[in-house]
Formats: sequence, structure tokens, C-alpha cells
Amino acid sequence: MIDAVMPRALPASLAVALLLASAPARADDHERAETLFQEARALVEAGRYVEACPKLAESQTLDPAVGTQFNLADCYEHIGRTATAHALFGDVARIARAAGKFDRERSARERAAALESVLPRLRVATTKAAPGEEVRVDGALVPPSDDARPLDPGSHTVVATAPGRTPFTRAVTARAGETIEVTIPELVDPNPPRAMEAPRSSSGRTVAVGLAGVGLAGVVVGSIAGAMALSQRSDAERDCAKDVYQFRCPTQAGTDAWNGAQTAGNVSTVGFVAAGVALAGAAVLWVLSPSPRARVGATATGLRLEGTF
Repeated sequence: MIDAVMPRALPASLAVALLLASAPARADDHERAETLFQEARALVEAGRYVEACPKLAESQTLDPAVGTQFNLADCYEHIGRTATAHALFGDVARIARAAGKFDRERSARERAAALESVLPRLRVATTKAAPGEEVRVDGALVPPSDDARPLDPGSHTVVATAPGRTPFTRAVTARAGETIEVTIPELVDPNPPRAMEAPRSSSGRTVAVGLAGVGLAGVVVGSIAGAMALSQRSDAERDCAKDVYQFRCPTQAGTDAWNGAQTAGNVSTVGFVAAGVALAGAAVLWVLSPSPRARVGATATGLRLEGTF
């Protein structure tokens, strides 16, 4: 029987011990909160709201109560923190309604409504959000929204960050009743891909230059052979007279000159034809090969070739 009872008795005894240990702590918190609240009320009556607000805030943290929160909202309103006061009055109205304290709810809603016209507001727009981009106002994360958000009057800092991007920072000053518009540009990579100049001539253009050389050589050969053909034809016509056209030259020298003219003429023709083909091929290859202005860029996924083709 003892073995059967012990597992239940031990947790019960521990629970009692914990309750006894925590009761003094809660009592101390309540007593401290009440002391702070009374001190704050005295400061409020003396018009010393700047000193009273921190005491009310600490009292609310130690022992949350709707009455303390209402007084804290009133205190913040008096020191100019209108957006904070507006939010607290709204919370008080919801809590009071849930608790059936309708007079307190009505009073809180009226106080919140009275602040609507003097609230500064901030609207943040993003040109193009980067992956993982976050926007914070005074360190507090601001979810994406097209709505203008209430903001306490005074100076504030808007910061947009994203992994691997240069942060954007903008300081703004909020004034009563004004709406501030902040547009966050696209966050840029501080280390963009470096562009490298491609070789001034590609393999295609190298071949084109070679073909152009062959073509020029063909022009030279064709020109020399053509000059030789004209000279030898002239000699043949002089020695053979009109019979040259019937290939009946009376002299061996005339016959040799005529045959040499025919051979040189053939060489000249081949030279010019070859030159034309080579120069045409060189021009085509030069146009189709990459431009010397082409650039090769390193990216996250590999290499990128840019330029005029």
C-alpha cells in the first residue's frame, strides 16, 4: 500500500510547497505595485507626469490592472506620447468590455477617439523587396502594410535590411496630425559581379584575319600573273601577227609566248577567284564572331557573356 500511495503523495506535497513559496513573492509584487501606483498618483496631482509615467509602467508590469493601464495611458498623453496613449486606451477598452466594465470601456474609447486627429502617422512603401527583407522603426519590426501607422511625435529611425544587401536608413521627424511617407528603394548587393574584358579577338576573328591575308595574297598573285599574261600576249601578237588567233604562229618564240600568256592568264584567274572567296569568308566570320567589347561577368550561378554580336 505504501508503494501505491507514494507516487501521488509526492507531487501533492511539491505543489503545496511551491504555492507556499510563491505566495510571498506575489504578495510582495502586489505591495510594490501599489506603492508605485500611489507615488505616481501623487506626482500626477503635482503635474510631474514625466516622473510619474515610469512608476505607472513598472506598477503595471508587476501587477497588471486595467485601472493602472488607464492611468498610464493618461500619463503618456500628457507627456506627448500620443500614439502610445492611443494604443493603451484601445487595450483598456477591450479589456474593460470583456470584464463587463462598460463605463470604463466607454471612457477609454472616448479618450482614444479624441487622439485620432492629432496622431502622427508613418506609411512605409517598398520599391522592390529583396528576399528576407525586414523593415524596423526604432528597432521594432514593422510588418508589410499599405496602412499609415500611428507614431509618437519626435524623431524616429526607419531601417530596412536584407541578407547580403546594403541596409537602408532614413531618419524622420513626426509631427502632430502629419503623415510621413517613406519609400524604401531596392536594396543593392555591396559586392556586385565583377566584369572582365574578353580577349580582344576571338578564335573566329583570328580565322577571319587569316583568311583576309590569304585573300590579299591571292590578289597579289592574280595581279602579277595578269601582268605577265598581258606582256606575253603582246609578244605573241607581235611575232605571230593575225595567225595567233588560229594558233598558227610561224615562229617558235611566238608560240612559246602565246602558251605562256595562256598559262599566266589561268593563274591570274585562279588567284583572283581564290582571293574573292577568302575575303568574303573573312568578312562573314568577322561579323558573326563576338565583338571585342564583349564582357564576361561572374554571377552566383556561373559566367555571363555580354556584348555586341
